[in-house]
Amino acid sequence: MTRREQELGYPDEFADRLELIWGAGFLSPGGPEEIRRILRNTDVQGKKVLEIGCGIAGPAIVIAGEFEAEQVIGVDIEPQLIERGKSNVTAAGLQDKIQLQLVEPGPLPFVEASFDVVFSKDAIVHIEDKLALYREVFRVLKVGGAFIAGDWFASQNADELPEFQQYRDLSHLVFSMQTGPQAQALIRNAGFEDVRLNDRNAWYAKFARNLVERIEGPLRDQLFEVCGQEGYERLVKVSHANAGAAECGGLRPVHIRATKPVSAS
Repeated sequence: MTRREQELGYPDEFADRLELIWGAGFLSPGGPEEIRRILRNTDVQGKKVLEIGCGIAGPAIVIAGEFEAEQVIGVDIEPQLIERGKSNVTAAGLQDKIQLQLVEPGPLPFVEASFDVVFSKDAIVHIEDKLALYREVFRVLKVGGAFIAGDWFASQNADELPEFQQYRDLSHLVFSMQTGPQAQALIRNAGFEDVRLNDRNAWYAKFARNLVERIEGPLRDQLFEVCGQEGYERLVKVSHANAGAAECGGLRPVHIRATKPVSAS
């Protein structure tokens, strides 16, 4: 692995591994079904959607294809993900509706009130300054627009849970997790109203344990081919730790929903 690849959160080999685990186009759990759940009761048909942390375009393809958004603009900071995502978009025949764009960390490169919906799936966890991000989301949304996301949260007692700490220590990814109350306060501070959180820990704890069984069973040979012996053994260890972090309640996937007030200027 080159120095540049070591600096990436999702180098190609890691993305290959995640696609085998989560499904084509996805770098995080749940696949199309979880995207449907996040967007439940949300009308994006004919609307312009921004996706923050678009990865390799699995969610964007669902939003543009199944949910019939007029346009999805996905942004990410890792060029290899953008390139893989573009290939997936082309394969899905949605290149006229989905545009993927490489951006630098920081302010979003869009003018105010550009989007009807801002969406994200398990990407905000990597952003340290959450308030700045939420303010940018607020800025680029049209009045009455919706901020809808899934993200990884920590319980309020997570620092006291050894299973949670073990998972954080083993993962090579950099996480900046917030608690539910912290997220609600920051999102309201950014100007949003009707801030609602849907905690998915009960689902994910079972899902993660089942995933361990799949990794050690039917997925083993494919993953071994992608990872090699050392990489596969590490994956098994991280997967057990991930399941333990969810089962102890420390690791909590949460759906976020908030609205930019019609009175916002």
